[in-house]
Amino acid sequence: MNRTRYSRIVLLMLVSVAVWAAAAADQPNRSAQANANGAYAVTFHINAPSTVPDGATVACKARIAPRRSAFEQLTGTAVAVESLPGVATVAGSSANCTVHLPLAFASALPAKDAVLSYEIDAYTSAGPAFVRTQQGISVARPQTGAIAKLLLEVNL
Repeated sequence: MNRTRYSRIVLLMLVSVAVWAAAAADQPNRSAQANANGAYAVTFHINAPSTVPDGATVACKARIAPRRSAFEQLTGTAVAVESLPGVATVAGSSANCTVHLPLAFASALPAKDAVLSYEIDAYTSAGPAFVRTQQGISVARPQTGAIAKLLLEVNL
C-alpha cells in the first residue's frame, strides 16, 4: 500500500514539473516582442427595434487586445486597449456610431490576429433602453502604420 502511494506522489510531482516546464517554454521572450502600430476605425451600423425611437442616443465603445498565447492567458500579461466612447443619434430606426482604437500593445507574436469586444448602449429621454455586448471577435491586425476600417452590423 505504501509503495503504491509513493508511486502516485512521484508521478504527480513529475507531471507537475512537466506542466511548469511547458508553461515556461511557452513564455514569450520580452526582448523579441514587437509593438503593433496602427489603428482601427470601427463603425457600428445599428438597427434599432421599435422600443428605441428616432432621436434616441446611442453610445458605443470597443476594446481590442492581442490574441494571447496559452501562457499569457494563465498569467494575464496582455492588456486590452479601450476606445473613447462614440455617440450617435437614431434616425430612421438606425444609427452609425464610430470609434477609433489605437493598436499599441506589445506582442511576442505580431503576425497573429487581435480580439475585438464592444458595448452599445441606447438611451431615450426616459433612461436606458437597450444594451448589446459582444466579445471575442477575431480581427486581422492592420499593417504597420495603417488604419483598418471595420464595419459591424448590430441589431439591438
